Amino acid sequence: MTIALIIILCYLIGSIPTAYILVKKLKGVDIRTVGSGNVGASNASRILGKWGFISVLVLDALKGLVPVLILKYIYGESDLVLLGAISVVLGHTFTIFLGFKGGKGVATGLGVFIALAPISTAIAAVVFAVLISIYRMISLSSMCAAVTIAVSAWFISSWEHLKYFTIVIAVLIIILHRSNIGRILNGTERKVGRKTA
Repeated sequence: MTIALIIILCYLIGSIPTAYILVKKLKGVDIRTVGSGNVGASNASRILGKWGFISVLVLDALKGLVPVLILKYIYGESDLVLLGAISVVLGHTFTIFLGFKGGKGVATGLGVFIALAPISTAIAAVVFAVLISIYRMISLSSMCAAVTIAVSAWFISSWEHLKYFTIVIAVLIIILHRSNIGRILNGTERKVGRKTA
């Protein structure tokens, strides 16, 4: 499998706009016109509720998990695997099917990290659970979890280039959450369980 083919296939898999498709099929609504306009699990929950959130989260995570696991099985701890991983995340965040506007990379990144750094991902899951129980903010918890993966992978993993990869993805996730950061600082960020107008 050539490098170009890996990049294209992973990007296209990541580009599948799960939230957009489910919301459109089930409710006839363009998710980009609702709430934050983000094409991800959190925004989908505004329309589809808890099970919609879970469905989008799982499907988006599988977009990252499956192709990266396959690549890892074939190539081992190779840069080709990391190239595929970044391609699938970029596909999700900049999907070709919706004018290069997609989700914020959290769910697909989760799938990628489960495949590449399961121990670090487990540690991050604990951090996420603690923060979401205290602050009730998915965005804050997601960003902190991404940073946790990057920091823990640096100390746990022996795969040198994976360490740098986790930092790149964590920074990308934080950048994509810049509007959420503004709302967090202003005290207006949406919280789990709280209805928004």
